[in-house]
Amino acid sequence: MLPSLITCNLAGLAIAALYYTWRDVYLVRMRRQKAVNLHERVAHMLWVAANRS
Repeated sequence: MLPSLITCNLAGLAIAALYYTWRDVYLVRMRRQKAVNLHERVAHMLWVAANRS
């Protein structure tokens, strides 16, 4: 009984560790992508404003 309980707990721990690792990597990528999109939008806005004059 005890070895199966330990196995279940280790499996749950492994799944949780994989999920939290994936989530952290995903969030970092999303933050970078948002920053890149913002920089591109600001650069485009400045380029359009400069070409109007």
